[in-house]
Amino acid sequence: MLEEDNKSRFSNKAIAAKSPLRAVGLALTNSSLAALFIFFAIANGRSFLENPRLSVFLIVLTETIVAIFLIIRRDPEETGHSWPMWISTTCGTLAPFLLRPVEGTEDLITGGILQVIGFIIQIVALLSLNKSLGLLPAYRGVKSGGLYGWVRHPLYSAYVITFLGYLMNNQSVYNAAVVLGGTAFLIMRIHYEEALLRRYDDYTRYATRIRWRLIPAVW
Repeated sequence: MLEEDNKSRFSNKAIAAKSPLRAVGLALTNSSLAALFIFFAIANGRSFLENPRLSVFLIVLTETIVAIFLIIRRDPEETGHSWPMWISTTCGTLAPFLLRPVEGTEDLITGGILQVIGFIIQIVALLSLNKSLGLLPAYRGVKSGGLYGWVRHPLYSAYVITFLGYLMNNQSVYNAAVVLGGTAFLIMRIHYEEALLRRYDDYTRYATRIRWRLIPAVW
């Protein structure tokens, strides 16, 4: 009887996954998120045309790549929808857009280098992740190649590096608070993502092999 119930649940889940309504909902979600990143890419593109800078160009490139992969990404087998997941995902995603330039300051070489390194790592991580890109915790298979052979969340590592580089060039209490808050939400996202992903044996094996979540030899 128990075996029949399990088969019934799996069958219902498979039917729901293939339902036209769910497909339409996923398409609308992907398109809306892609439009958001395209909007920011266009805004930064205009800034680049007015004042060409490598860091701004990398922002445009990164946000364009994100938009493309959001449109073509594969559908998840499972997605987390609890309110803590929504809050950490929303705040962690939007945090970089809250940073503000500080007038009257000059860019430091170290800060600029960190920003460029951070954006390059973001681009490489996104290309490694490609169609498995997601925002909410979800299972779309396990990526273990490229940067994912070093740490389990290289995209978040890149965000932290970029945060620090921006803060060095735009030092203010406000920006420091955004960086601290954004980093805290990234750590929360890691917690919720891994709680969901560890339900799958392939991710558990991957996490056993790749010990570090964010920073090699640290955590």
